[in-house]
Amino acid sequence: MDGDAVWYYRLGGRTLGPVSWAEIEQLTTDAIDAEGLLVARAGDKQWRSAADIIDKRADEAEEAEPEAPSEPEVAPAVAAPGAEPEIVPAAVEPPATPDGPANEFTPEPGLGKWVGQAWEMVINEIWAWVGALLLMLLVSTVTLGIAWPPLTAGLYMMALKRYRGEEIGAGNIFDGFRRFASSWGVTLLMAIPSVILMAPMMILFAIPAMQAQGGGVAEDLAVGVTVVAYIAMPIVWLLAMAVTAIFFYSWPLVADGYRAWESVTMSWEKVSQNFWSYVGIWLVLTLLASVGSYACYIGWFLTYPLLPCAQVAAYMWHFRHA
Repeated sequence: MDGDAVWYYRLGGRTLGPVSWAEIEQLTTDAIDAEGLLVARAGDKQWRSAADIIDKRADEAEEAEPEAPSEPEVAPAVAAPGAEPEIVPAAVEPPATPDGPANEFTPEPGLGKWVGQAWEMVINEIWAWVGALLLMLLVSTVTLGIAWPPLTAGLYMMALKRYRGEEIGAGNIFDGFRRFASSWGVTLLMAIPSVILMAPMMILFAIPAMQAQGGGVAEDLAVGVTVVAYIAMPIVWLLAMAVTAIFFYSWPLVADGYRAWESVTMSWEKVSQNFWSYVGIWLVLTLLASVGSYACYIGWFLTYPLLPCAQVAAYMWHFRHA
């Protein structure tokens, strides 16, 4: 193994390595967001973000070998005549897990596990989530909705950071602006099937309005169309839920650094393998996230973050579980 292979990284709840720094860089290029990947060298006492190390190494001259763990120099002991002095090798072992309030989660299968992990992620950092949602509502209103997609990406980036054991704060929601183009791309791609499904309903509801304004539509026809529209509304809503399930992993993938189209296609490849199960999962998570709105909307600040956190828990199992 080459002399540079002294790096370790955290993935899927496990410490992996040793690997060379070139392998770490390849990992962040191909699959994992550098900011969310925790790395350390043998002997380090604390994990650091791969993005921090990349920036630091870019500013320094390239070295042949990484620095060895700092060890105090020990003067050789006085040995007996003819005896060789003892040489204590430097320890090469995985770094310890950093201290702190946030714990890294281990990917697990099943909706119950995902909801359980989501609840723990939210309840232990409740004020960070409340602050983030308040900022999301405020900034989106001021920007007339332009900031909503990147702030949504920021919410999922917060969930990824928390899942990987990193501390989060309300201000982390602005990290989503680094995914501005991808977040808007996913938003527009998700809007296309919704518009296609809702267009017939809009036409049906427009007919009674035309009759009310003297548009020449027969009253009996207008009443009949209204009845059909109200009967069809739940069906259209269920179809919309089914279509939306296609995008189940799109937002976590965008948060993890993938482009819009790539995130949508990767999500479809995974969801299509068990489509109707994902429709049910999406329905349960959506209802769970909206439960808080019935308590004068105060509970919404507690229940809504469960949606991105549960999706991230599912994402870590299906895409990052080794």
